[in-house]
This record gives sequence, C-alpha cells and structure tokens, in this order.
Amino acid sequence: MKKMSRFLALIIMMVIPLAINAQEKSKANETVKYKTSIDCAACVNKIMSSLPQEKGIKDVKCDLATKEVTVTYQKEKNNPEEIKKSIEKLGYTAKVIPAENVQEQK
Repeated sequence: MKKMSRFLALIIMMVIPLAINAQEKSKANETVKYKTSIDCAACVNKIMSSLPQEKGIKDVKCDLATKEVTVTYQKEKNNPEEIKKSIEKLGYTAKVIPAENVQEQK
C-alpha cells in the first residue's frame, strides 16, 4: 500500500510541472491585426494557406469585408514586423492596427 501511495505521489509531482509549463506557453501567444489590401476570396485563400507556414504562427483569420487579417503568434518565435513582411511578400499591403483596437482572443 505504501508503494502505491509513493508511486501516485511521484506521478502527481511529474504531472504538475507539465501542466504549469503548458499554461505558461499559452500565455506566450499574442495577437496582432493588420489592415490589408485583400479584395477577393482568392486573396483570403492565399493568405490562409501561406501565412500559417511561417514560424510561430498559431492562427490566422481573414475578414474580407473589413480587409483585416488577424494573426495569433508565439512571441518568442515571431513578431509583428516579420509577419507584416510575410504578408507583403504575398503581394499585399499590411499596416498594423494599434493594439488598443484589437480585442484579446481567449
């Protein structure tokens, strides 16, 4: 019985740091929004298929009606300027919308 208790305690002590580490990683994500020159579904498809291939990109959303692209990324692997350059390489303009206008995604 004592061996079983010790084994369970050991398992719990191994799992807790993993859970804490996972929570810290989720906090390392940031969201940035760009005003772009997209104007059709093909533009949206091009961004949606290409941008997630960049390092650290976790999520991409395009809104054709407002011509905005919202990107969630890992801040230790990428930054808004590099993401902007990636959008421009695809042939579109990209201007960062200030953070006070961007609502946090949770």
